[in-house]
Amino acid sequence: MSVSLALLPVALALRVVMGKENFEAWVASQQERAETDVTSEFELARLLKQAGYDAVKFGALVKTHLDGERAFFFWEFIDGKWVAIFSKGADLELRNTLIAKLEEAAGRPLFSQSRGSEGQQSSTYPTNFVDRDLLAQALTDLGGDPTYGKDGSLSCRINSAKLVFTKEGDGPFSVEVKGAVKAEQAFQYLSDLDDDYRKAVQTSVYQRVKSEAESRDLLIESEEVLPDKSILLTLRLN
Repeated sequence: MSVSLALLPVALALRVVMGKENFEAWVASQQERAETDVTSEFELARLLKQAGYDAVKFGALVKTHLDGERAFFFWEFIDGKWVAIFSKGADLELRNTLIAKLEEAAGRPLFSQSRGSEGQQSSTYPTNFVDRDLLAQALTDLGGDPTYGKDGSLSCRINSAKLVFTKEGDGPFSVEVKGAVKAEQAFQYLSDLDDDYRKAVQTSVYQRVKSEAESRDLLIESEEVLPDKSILLTLRLN
């Protein structure tokens, strides 16, 4: 699965926070794919050159710049055809210009979906948050003022962003980030929130263990905070 190199540092950090499966689902949600009928890499490179674009070999992918070094996207060979993979929010005018020039060079329609459409988009991210009350506590610690929705959702504002958390069944929450927020800012919100949520989970587990120890006539002999901020409890029978 390809990820825009412009966001590679953010992507690597998100990969750590979200875990492999959640991260890959998020990457897919941030992409817009345009399938062509081109089956040959040679033909793809030829058409791009005729249309005035580059075709830079990048491992198994092909990289094409839309506007000098400022904007680019990747081509990926999927199910026998070359597919253009654009990042959501990419300049639609630049993208549509490229599509028009490629189809003019080919003398035929190339794309199954040849034009993008304007519209307000928000970014949705998977998370590892499961417990709604602990999530609300973490949001409060981060400076938000979470509101409980009747549908089980949580929403709050942090700086210029509105965060809406929803979940289906027993799975983890997904968060929709609304507002003029860059990917780097959205990641920072989620990274900070992930830290606070983990602390809230740890505190909850710590308090539950102490309560159960007392109920089972166990004494806490020692408590040690480890380098990773976890707590080691040593218990003994009373």
